[in-house]
Amino acid sequence: MMKDTWESRELPVLRAIVEISDEGVRDMDARDVAKHVGLDLETTLVALFALAGERPPLFKYEDASDFDGRDMCLIREPSGHARRTVGTWPTPEALADRLVQAMQQAADQEPDEEKRGWLRKTADWLGSAGRDIAVDVAGTALAKSVGAS
Repeated sequence: MMKDTWESRELPVLRAIVEISDEGVRDMDARDVAKHVGLDLETTLVALFALAGERPPLFKYEDASDFDGRDMCLIREPSGHARRTVGTWPTPEALADRLVQAMQQAADQEPDEEKRGWLRKTADWLGSAGRDIAVDVAGTALAKSVGAS
C-alpha cells in the first residue's frame, strides 16, 4: 500500500512557499523552504519536485539539478491555485460554507420567530440540496472579483 504524503510532506512545503512569499521574499531556494517547514533538505526536494509537476502550476522555479543530484532554486510567485490549495484564498466551496454559517448565525440572533424559521430553512437547504447552487453562485462571484467573465 502506498503511503499518503500530501499532509506530511507536500502540503507543508507548499504552505511554506506561500508563507515565505507573503513575508516579502521574492526568490527562495530549497534550503529556505526546508528551514521554514522544518523538514530535511532531501524530503523537501522530493516534495518540491512533486509539486513542480502540477498543472496548473503552483509556483515558478528554476531546476538547479546537476550530476551531484536534484536541486531547485529561484522558487517564486506562488499562483492563485497554490493559495487556494493552502487555504489563503477562497474557493467557491469555502464561500458557500461561509454563507450557510452566516445564515445560521443570523437565524440564531433573529428575534422574530417567523424570520428565524425562514433563515434556518434557507441555511439548511443551502447546506444540503441547494449546495451545488450555492457553490455555483460563489464561483461566479469569485470569478467576477478577479476580473474573469
